[in-house]
Amino acid sequence: MGGRGSGRQASFGFMADKCHEFKSIDIAWLRRRKMLQKSHCSTITWSVRGEQTGSIGVARLPGGIQLNYRQRSHGEEWRDVADFIPVVETTTNFGGHRQWFQCPSCHSRCRIIYGGALFRCRRCHRLKYDTQYEPPFARAATRAFKIRERVGGHGGIDNPFPPKPKGMHRKTYERLQAQEERMQEAWAVGIARKFRMFERRGVTRAIPDKDRVSVD
Repeated sequence: MGGRGSGRQASFGFMADKCHEFKSIDIAWLRRRKMLQKSHCSTITWSVRGEQTGSIGVARLPGGIQLNYRQRSHGEEWRDVADFIPVVETTTNFGGHRQWFQCPSCHSRCRIIYGGALFRCRRCHRLKYDTQYEPPFARAATRAFKIRERVGGHGGIDNPFPPKPKGMHRKTYERLQAQEERMQEAWAVGIARKFRMFERRGVTRAIPDKDRVSVD
């Protein structure tokens, strides 16, 4: 299969890898494409800028899906892998059912599995979301930007809040606007504290690049 994470089952270093660096399979994505139907077989491919970076066979079997792919550790020969991932169901509040992957290693339910030597859940691969590397005030800016995107906004968070989209309920719009204002306040307070910290240390330069958040 190749790609980031190939040849290892987890990252045991001090710095955890990030989710987006690993190939992943979302069970909701499979369901929308009817790939969880009985006896269904197909192939998933990954690509970057139009260039294929990996492929994997998916076969629906009783109790789960089987992933068929080739994998190799560093310096070793390619080997065929048949990785069975159980699929379980839970009951929803409205009488329906929701499907989940069950991680073969820790047996926890998850929506997304990530590929290394084997496909497992995020915790077993010790992966982190990008936002977990951000300081709290930077996460607030990220959330504010995502709220703006939800109502059709573009550009930086210093721009006026976007107008209500057609079809969105007024109460929903006002709730999102209030949430965005709270995120803006948290961002402003965090930035102010950051500058005061540099002033106390006698630092006159701007905030280092690694602490900046660009939302343009």
